[in-house]
Amino acid sequence: MSNENTFYTSEVMTGAPAQFKTDTQKLIYESLESAGIPYTRIESDPGISMDDCLNIDRAFGIDTVKTILLTNRQKNRFWLYVTHARKAFITKEFGAALQIPRVSFADEELMLRILGTPHGAATPFGLLRPEAAEVTLVMDRDVAARDKIVITDGNPCGFIAIANTDLFRLLGKTPELIENPAEIVMPE
Repeated sequence: MSNENTFYTSEVMTGAPAQFKTDTQKLIYESLESAGIPYTRIESDPGISMDDCLNIDRAFGIDTVKTILLTNRQKNRFWLYVTHARKAFITKEFGAALQIPRVSFADEELMLRILGTPHGAATPFGLLRPEAAEVTLVMDRDVAARDKIVITDGNPCGFIAIANTDLFRLLGKTPELIENPAEIVMPE
């Protein structure tokens, strides 16, 4: 718990929130429950910065990850990239690793249309939406090798810890794996 001068994180909980903030968030929890997949969750202040992620990491005892929706110039191909929360993302290296042309960040309108999430809340769970059926899931090899990861629940104030194997089973997708050679950066 936190006071007003610090970043708020709830206690670790199980089960869905009493109220859903979006249809995507509702879909996520209903999918987890119907598949019988175990998870834990917290509610927090918006988890946007590296400092915020460190607070979320401490609440779970697991490192958070960063999830980025990328698109090509024509905005007709999409990649959802799950990487280290504290590693730089370089579009040129990402494209080279997948042998694809240059990509850019999807704008908020595309994120809302495809994943059903605003900026700051991109999540692999967004791939449960029919609108995301053609999105390619890409993950850093060492992030995919972790037992568990922490990702948003489609809202920048909600985070779920889930086993990677359960996440992949729920999504019905195996990610394309790449290496992110960037150094881990810790906030000052």
